[in-house]
Amino acid sequence: MLNLKTLRKENKAKQSDIANKLSIARSTYQSYEYGVAEPDIKTLIALADYFDVSLDYLCGRQNKNLIFADSLSEKKKELINLIKDLDDDSTLIALGFVAKLANKPIDEVLQKIK
Repeated sequence: MLNLKTLRKENKAKQSDIANKLSIARSTYQSYEYGVAEPDIKTLIALADYFDVSLDYLCGRQNKNLIFADSLSEKKKELINLIKDLDDDSTLIALGFVAKLANKPIDEVLQKIK
């Protein structure tokens, strides 16, 4: 469980908090975090739900910021599909436009993608 400790610290949680939420012993959770033991699938799903991440991210297989299309409206899905077909220059123009609509400073948005 490569990401458990990082996720716990990001969420400012204690091992005992998470263990209590999952109805397991703190020592059991600790063994997952240290890589001594691996949780069963039910516990993996509960951990992913607790931290609001995918199972793949929890297991170190993907980026945390992946967007799951099933959680988006049809309009947002269509916007993403249109953006996927843009070249890099057009993507920057679209990014500036969307940043303005979202009332975000373009410099802040550009800093995140560097």
